[in-house]
Amino acid sequence: MITLTFEDLVKENFARLSPGQKKVAEYILKNLERSSYNTLAQISRDTSVSETTVIRLSYALGFRSFSEMQKCIQTQILDTNNHSEGLNNTEQSDEYNLYTKIIEQDIEILKQTINGLDQTELDQIVQQITHADKVVVVGNRTAFAAANWFSMTLGILRDNVRLVPSNGDAYGELLSMTEKTVVLAISFPRYSKLTFKFTKLAKEKGATIISVTDSKVSPVGCISDNTLITNSNRDVTGYNSMSSVISLLNLIVVGVRIKDSVRIASRLQQIEEYYSSSDILFE
Repeated sequence: MITLTFEDLVKENFARLSPGQKKVAEYILKNLERSSYNTLAQISRDTSVSETTVIRLSYALGFRSFSEMQKCIQTQILDTNNHSEGLNNTEQSDEYNLYTKIIEQDIEILKQTINGLDQTELDQIVQQITHADKVVVVGNRTAFAAANWFSMTLGILRDNVRLVPSNGDAYGELLSMTEKTVVLAISFPRYSKLTFKFTKLAKEKGATIISVTDSKVSPVGCISDNTLITNSNRDVTGYNSMSSVISLLNLIVVGVRIKDSVRIASRLQQIEEYYSSSDILFE
């Protein structure tokens, strides 16, 4: 009798699955509860593969039938729910509640961000980034992770996106700045002086300054042309969670994609062709 979880079975056998079987396995993993009661036909329709492919997946994972595979998933979900109920009044329950509280805090911050979002200012920022000759992204300490994500993601959509390094010579980027350059600075308490100094020098060079920060009167907020406001989920140790910050930055990315959709679609197609010819990604 199979005792491994469905996820474990997929991981163990994934390399041997056909492309169609992999597609079904990934769908079930993402929709485990729904897949526990959906019919064979429904899963086939949702994944755009034949019913035979779904059945062959169950064989490939060691089951005798689709029904047996589905029963395994149902049992796994039931066991998980029972285990969660059994966590009450235990140390594990306290730990679980702590994790839940952190996520709930992130959700609350995102709600506050939505309520305070200035749509006009966001649209203006999207315009500025779309038409800039160069976009320079700066953030230090915990903000560097968000800066890195944003520069990488925006860099897929357009040319001349630069990330200011968190160590080494950050000031070389100032040399080629013009009035058409946009600097996006990410800064949260405890505010980095390096981020502020770089941003201030960029402003003196004539660059447009966009800040993503917690207040319009934060150090970078005071010298910015446009500011997007959110809070980081900061704990008592001074650690800043950047989840809400990245969500806000993602709005800029989405806006740029919509604003410059034709050119970006062509660019993404060319990038995908390079990816395919270079064989650097798993499909």
